[in-house]
Amino acid sequence: MGPKITVHLICTAHLDPVWQWRWEEGASEALATFRNAVDILSEHPGLIFCQNEAVLYQWVERYDPALFKSIRSLVRSGRWAISGSWFIQPDVNLPGTESLIRQIAEGRRYFTEKFGAVPRVAYNFDSFGHGGGLPQILRLAGYKMYIHMRPQSHELALPADLYRWRGADGTEISAYRISIGLYHTERDNIGERLAAGVALALELGRDVPVFWGLGNHGGGATREDLRRIDAFIKRERRVRIVHSTPDAFFDAVREATKTAPVFEGDLQRCFTGCYTSLSQLKRQAVRSLGGLVQSEALAAAAWWLADHEFPAEKLREAWRAHIFNDFHDIITGSCVEPAEQDALGHYGRADDIARGLRLGAVAVLNRGGAKSPPLPVTVANANPSLTRVPVEFECMADYRPFGTGKWHLRLFRPDGRAVTCQEEQPEALLPFNDWRRRISFVDDLPGIGVSRYELRAFEGTAGKEGDKKKKKERGKGNPSAALTHGVRRMTGLVGSLKTLAGLECLAGPLFEPLVIEDIADSWGTECWSYRKIAGRFKPEGRPRVIESGPVRTISRSVHSFRKSRIVMDRYSYPDWPVLEFRLRITWDEERRRLKLRIPTSLAAPSVICEVPGAALRRPSDGDEHVHGRWLLVEGRVKGRPAALGVATGGQHGFDFQDGEVRLSVLRSAAYCHERGFDLNAAGEDTRTRTPDPRPRSWKFMDIGVHEIRLLVTAGDPEKVRAMVPGLADYLAAPPAVYSHLPIGIWDNTRELLTLTPASIRLLACKRSSAGEALIVRLQETAGKRMRVKLSIGVPGFRMHGPTAEEMIVEMAAPPSPRSRRRRKILPRVQIPLAFKPFEIKTVRVEKDGRWSEVRMIEEN
Repeated sequence: MGPKITVHLICTAHLDPVWQWRWEEGASEALATFRNAVDILSEHPGLIFCQNEAVLYQWVERYDPALFKSIRSLVRSGRWAISGSWFIQPDVNLPGTESLIRQIAEGRRYFTEKFGAVPRVAYNFDSFGHGGGLPQILRLAGYKMYIHMRPQSHELALPADLYRWRGADGTEISAYRISIGLYHTERDNIGERLAAGVALALELGRDVPVFWGLGNHGGGATREDLRRIDAFIKRERRVRIVHSTPDAFFDAVREATKTAPVFEGDLQRCFTGCYTSLSQLKRQAVRSLGGLVQSEALAAAAWWLADHEFPAEKLREAWRAHIFNDFHDIITGSCVEPAEQDALGHYGRADDIARGLRLGAVAVLNRGGAKSPPLPVTVANANPSLTRVPVEFECMADYRPFGTGKWHLRLFRPDGRAVTCQEEQPEALLPFNDWRRRISFVDDLPGIGVSRYELRAFEGTAGKEGDKKKKKERGKGNPSAALTHGVRRMTGLVGSLKTLAGLECLAGPLFEPLVIEDIADSWGTECWSYRKIAGRFKPEGRPRVIESGPVRTISRSVHSFRKSRIVMDRYSYPDWPVLEFRLRITWDEERRRLKLRIPTSLAAPSVICEVPGAALRRPSDGDEHVHGRWLLVEGRVKGRPAALGVATGGQHGFDFQDGEVRLSVLRSAAYCHERGFDLNAAGEDTRTRTPDPRPRSWKFMDIGVHEIRLLVTAGDPEKVRAMVPGLADYLAAPPAVYSHLPIGIWDNTRELLTLTPASIRLLACKRSSAGEALIVRLQETAGKRMRVKLSIGVPGFRMHGPTAEEMIVEMAAPPSPRSRRRRKILPRVQIPLAFKPFEIKTVRVEKDGRWSEVRMIEEN
């Protein structure tokens, strides 16, 4: 007779660091829960306690070193299992791809350093859905199995509790959905869970897990539950019941996973309100991630090109502040208002660190012996997928305001060539003869690196002076690249949008704002669709042009509904095939949401959207679905293929039906509200303890002022598909501009990296963890096989014999045709790569030019 079937008792304490409470309470409960676990382990020699989330251990290490020492001892003896090994249990629908990778990397680094533990099973018990790109990320991180609880069986039918999950790129990982109860137990139901575990094991004829321990606010094992477990084990003769770990369960079912059924795609849906709740956090998350990736890449450029110290510890601090907010009750918007304010503070800290490091890196890249021009401008870019983009910045025209007359500024490259630019209204509203200026221009930027310019002041109004040069410069762009669009005269909304081939993509006004009824709770529990229109915004007067020049035209329309108001600015460019929209929304609607219409005219339309680590199609069913930062509608116009793409800055919820997308922008559910709590119930007079018929004044989300940016493009589906990820990265982290920062190297650019084609996205560029090499992480985003050219400047690389590419003209001083001298440029290593659809690759480049593809987390 073979070994008995086993029920694996996995004791844990689900502990939300933030939810109905702030992080200090979460940290306090971590200390209490971990102390309780240590005490009970000493009393019950057979018990094993399992816990993940590095942040909890960091709190214990900081606030109770003696307790931390006891835990380390228990880990060494096998009594305490480090499980999962992520930094926190994040949401895995909303964070960016690199944010999820850093969750794993930061947790893995901590648990390896402190405990020597590298778990093979990852789990996110309570996350509200799991994106279809996650299997690849998990496998690249070295995991063998993934355990989850949501969506539950009534929300998503899976072929079995134990199955193989196939992601959008084809990667498979063994997966298990908790089928016995939840990820925790109550005080009185351990007997029921044990009986259910035994019954399921006998039914399936294989090992099964039972997760137990008080959870959500910590807790873990109780002495009473352990007495009941011991008694149950003594009575049970049909199966073996053992205290176990997720890794031990995987070992037991490893063979069974090889023949387990396959589920393909992402694991959706539950809690659709979380795609939009606390929208400000979601927008901040996108900007924070973009800023961190940009700052880290520029810091890597300063280290690699200028031998400047890489700020590893400061970056780790910023990354930890960012990824803490990825927790599944923060970024999803299901926490209380004080926790929301704490989260904004975390983003503020990460942003402050990132901005300081970014400025430091650019200053290093500008160092040199040349004399800086009076009004220097440096533009830093770290988006190699999209290098010809609009740039805008503000500066002071001189040390003091011009006394009299009109003056205008012109922009020049170091070689003396003028760059067409446009002066616009700055943020400040001061009567000092245009002392403060806003400048916009479009130019080709380095993939990762800096471009340098000089502004010069000229007396008189901008006009005929230099017009020939400006027209010549503009001709080097692509004037035919502009999208043809028409604007409705009364509303200011775009009513027509044609591709370069003249195909009309719209069937109605673009981004018409709709007020939608939304009485769901914070999570949107059991609400699958939000389409009932409660009202429409109306125009306040006719639209008007507020800026017009050679670079762009800005038109403004104002729309209102009751006390709410939207100021919508539309930016159009003569040689950039994108329409930009900036909305300033004053929102004052409780228990409603704001959606923006995108009505397309495409026949046989389908919608595809970004998810972390991949892209997936969503159904045309009118239900609310989740996406990352971009989506596009594909179809045909007059029998020809066409697509309309939209890049967003953190608007994750949308529905799609009959060719029309409705993008969710805001929702005003009550804070941390579960549907079982009746918001309309009468209150109570606290003095007389009698019913008070007056309405209660609850706190509602998203009331106030919000600013969002959206980018729209249209054209051939393959070209649009290749472009929109870069547009989303551009929105997340536009080029950083430093006016007045001295320039000591007076040449056009200093570039670390270039990358082609555009559909290959930079996820990260940084120094390796060991501090020896450059790490570049890339992903294919169009869902196609691609051959890629990655070019990296390598200071220590020695080419065999001189080539023409090794020489460049450098300006030793501000522009002058006679000031040229020749120098050797940085040698470059050309790295050819082949990508499968949605594949993520991590490349390691040594100082001497040697390179290799390496493991994602270990970087070797």
